[in-house]
Amino acid sequence: MKKLNKKNLKKASPTLLSCFGAVGVIGTSALAVKATPKALRKIRADSRENHNDPNAYTKLEAIQSAWIYYVPSVVMGAATIICIFGANILNKRQQAALTSAYALLNDAYQDYRDKLKELYGEDAHRKIMEAIAVEKADDVYIASDGFIGGGSLDIEEHNPDDNILFYDSYSKRYFESSLNRVIQAEYYSNRDFAIGTQLSVNDFYGFLGLDPIDDGDEIGWTMSSGYSWIDFRHYKTTMEDGLEVCIIDMDYVPELDFEQC
Repeated sequence: MKKLNKKNLKKASPTLLSCFGAVGVIGTSALAVKATPKALRKIRADSRENHNDPNAYTKLEAIQSAWIYYVPSVVMGAATIICIFGANILNKRQQAALTSAYALLNDAYQDYRDKLKELYGEDAHRKIMEAIAVEKADDVYIASDGFIGGGSLDIEEHNPDDNILFYDSYSKRYFESSLNRVIQAEYYSNRDFAIGTQLSVNDFYGFLGLDPIDDGDEIGWTMSSGYSWIDFRHYKTTMEDGLEVCIIDMDYVPELDFEQC
């Protein structure tokens, strides 16, 4: 239990420091406002004593008289700055750790797929995907913008009777849709990829009518990786109970922080 709490605390540290920083900004302002009347009274009292005039003080004399009253606000302001910079540093470290972990996982998965196909062939990879193998996709209007205008291949209304069961091997989700809709989603995903040179996985799932996945806007494909087309492959399998499933597989695995590539 202690390890779990410590782990959660470490994970939440950037958020906590950001909250402390926000509170610190408010606290610093409040302390400065509270100190100002006392500081003014002290400045005028010293000026009356030194010059027989409460308003004859110089800037240096004002600082010498009033600085003590602003010590609490300065201390809190310094603590606030430390919290803000600390949150930024911890957040960058967590992002770096996440990127490194995903990169290792991605490389390991790619190496596994390549070695599996090399040793046992494409059929072995397909059987594993079938063994791994419902969510209902939304009935969305599939369209995409181009350089001049938009376009769509939806000539007729979608017929729910044409739906079949699909399994997306990347997000590990079952969903119902028609083959025509899936092919359209893949086409328009590649169209946007060709026009914009990058595509997030959530953009692809949006075309499919599926809910976005966590961090799906930061994971995707980019042409800087060396390819200009995302290959989607489909093959059917029959489950033990006789249910047919069409598996969607990707030759190119999406990358993390693809926009920075």
